[in-house]
Amino acid sequence: MKPQSDPARLLAGIVVGLVLLSTAVVSVRSVGANQAADVKPSETQTTSFSGALLSVEQATEQRLGELKRENTTAVVLLLRGGDQRAAEDAACERIRTAGLELHYWVEVAHCPELADAHPDWMASLQGHPEWRRLFSDPPTPGENEVVKTYPWVPILSKEPFDGQLQRVKRLLAGRSQPTGVFLNDLQGAPSACGCGNHLCRWTTDYGKRRTTTPLKNDAPSKFVAEVRKLLPKSDVIPVWTTECEEHDGAVDGLCAGVGCFKGICWKAWTEQLVPVASDSSQIGALLPYKAFQRDLPIYQKPAGWITEALQSFQTMPARYQQPAVPSSRLIAVLQGWDVSEQQIAQQISIAQEAGTAGHIVAFIELDQSWTPRLHSLK
Repeated sequence: MKPQSDPARLLAGIVVGLVLLSTAVVSVRSVGANQAADVKPSETQTTSFSGALLSVEQATEQRLGELKRENTTAVVLLLRGGDQRAAEDAACERIRTAGLELHYWVEVAHCPELADAHPDWMASLQGHPEWRRLFSDPPTPGENEVVKTYPWVPILSKEPFDGQLQRVKRLLAGRSQPTGVFLNDLQGAPSACGCGNHLCRWTTDYGKRRTTTPLKNDAPSKFVAEVRKLLPKSDVIPVWTTECEEHDGAVDGLCAGVGCFKGICWKAWTEQLVPVASDSSQIGALLPYKAFQRDLPIYQKPAGWITEALQSFQTMPARYQQPAVPSSRLIAVLQGWDVSEQQIAQQISIAQEAGTAGHIVAFIELDQSWTPRLHSLK
């Protein structure tokens, strides 16, 4: 066979080279696609929301300037309304002048105003009696009485749902348009089943003595939808609290021997969360670890419970064959009161490691307490 000429050899070499290069590119693209598929959203997203929850008294020009220099991008102002209205409006102006995003924070179920006006709307303490260990002289209900959890007025029943919605309408009416509104305490009251654990809040009346009309588990989602109608140009973000953990069921644990973890608590929690998650792209996760007595050695490091709580938004729905809520959709609400600067930094670091959508440091105490009160049945 006659040898190829130099031009022919050159052309053949070019063709072979192109084929090899094409194969390599396809291989690289294939590997890259597989790697991207293996990367979780939490590993690719960075924290985008950095907020501070303040009272009107805390929202001074000096404090707002400090927050701005610390790279805080948003202030979430706690709304009380009433005689605080003028001061709150002035605080909104200061927040915007400081170049910070304005958001509102509304406490829903924890509501002395409605608890005083409508004591029959409050959640009750029936079922398990373990809550009684928390008080030196707890009341004992008579035949026509029930113990209520003052001042908790949850929206899981029709009458308080309607009353709370009207209150929120009044609270938001005529306000400066915020970037967003955070709605806290859309679940039941602390110690709802009677175990005494303030994280068990899946119901309002764990018994037959009712003074309100129960609603379905989609009540929180419907409440959020109604508030969105009031502020269609603002983000409305529900804030959710997790339930108990298995170690709480020990006799000396927060559930005092009651088997809450394997009972109905997390099932009901999931059934209430799923409609909220399907309608809300972001959800706040209430995580004041010290206030919730979660500063325990079992979590291995300071504020380690935050990791567990954030993971529960994925693991617990999956336990009941429901869609998980990834950390990339959660805004961590962290404890900024009664803690050190180092402890705040630790909480923020943990939230960032979990891949959350951002965080809010609550510098005002979010009162989660309750007291038992007798209520006569009509």
